[in-house]
Amino acid sequence: MNKRKARAFGFVSFLVVLGGALALSAAPIKLKVTAELANIRQKPSISSVIIRQFPEGTVLEAIRQEGEWYLVTFEPDESGLTSGYVHESLVLPLGETPKTERKPQIVEPAVKKEKEAERPRRTEVISSETQTTETGEETSLPASWTIMLMAGGNYSLGGDLNKGAQGFADFYETKSGGAADKETDPARLSYLFGGEIAISLLSRLYVTVGAEFFSSSKESLISYPKATPAATFTTKPKFQAVPVRLAVMFYPSEFLYFKVGVAYYFAKCGYYYRYEQDKFWQEQEGDATASGLGLWGSLGFELAFARNISLVIEATGQYAPIKGFEGTGTSQSSQSPDPVTEEGKLYAYDYTESGKTISPLLLIRRQNPAHDAYVENAREATVDFSGMSLRAGIKIKF
Repeated sequence: MNKRKARAFGFVSFLVVLGGALALSAAPIKLKVTAELANIRQKPSISSVIIRQFPEGTVLEAIRQEGEWYLVTFEPDESGLTSGYVHESLVLPLGETPKTERKPQIVEPAVKKEKEAERPRRTEVISSETQTTETGEETSLPASWTIMLMAGGNYSLGGDLNKGAQGFADFYETKSGGAADKETDPARLSYLFGGEIAISLLSRLYVTVGAEFFSSSKESLISYPKATPAATFTTKPKFQAVPVRLAVMFYPSEFLYFKVGVAYYFAKCGYYYRYEQDKFWQEQEGDATASGLGLWGSLGFELAFARNISLVIEATGQYAPIKGFEGTGTSQSSQSPDPVTEEGKLYAYDYTESGKTISPLLLIRRQNPAHDAYVENAREATVDFSGMSLRAGIKIKF
């Protein structure tokens, strides 16, 4: 009888202990987020999708612990999910004293980690915005600096340079007495290539400095078939520039960025005019240089296709009317074949006859031609580099 009572008492004790253990295991575990930002993943794996994020200090409830991961529950958001997994290095059970090795900001050497707990070695995610620590958690560690190499096409207005080419065509139309068969083709489109360095200021904010080169020229042959005798006019406006750019770049998302800044232009332009009628010919040409400030902004798209290399496509708008061109011009004709050289500034002005404006002209002159006969509205010429450009290239991240 005593043995039966002992057995019954032992069985009841076992049930009480088992029930207490089950009750304790069913009780939720209170966890406090100790990392700056804790990622909640769909599965207990560093490669699993991040479904929620909680800031430091948030208290979470865990259903159970599975190895190095806690299964936690939370209020649903628009995704409807109510549970996920958080790595043990990012949280601390309430009431437990923090341990040095649990601090997420301390990353031990990968070799030591593998010997201790067979955890993955430190790797980096392709995104310039994140890196992965040994625990598999992404941290906001943007690329400290990048290099961008780009090429593309540019469109510039040209300003007085193109107006002067068409103006001389109209001037010789009046002198020849015959209508031109077409208008001149302006110099506007050009190729470009350049580079840029970006240095990180904050997680998504960079300061950039770079330079590019573009050049354009356009030759036109104009005929005056109704002139007696028939005449032709050849013109070739040209320009080139090296803008040195400084800007602030911001990433509102991983694949999209904006830039806004200033540019200092080192510019050069030139003109060529040649008129021929029967045995008479007249030729004028010149080259001038200047420098000045401009404003610009761009919108870019970035697509990573290798670990630290991305494809970039960028559209840019710029405002850069440049004045103050100085250089050398020459003129000669069939009547005076020896070239006459004149050094000075590039001027734009209107040629008039009988108080009527005939055409705008552009030449390098030693002095302002404002007091010359047949001249009105004389001013320093403006070569307008305002316009748009489209470029593509690669970005290398460091």
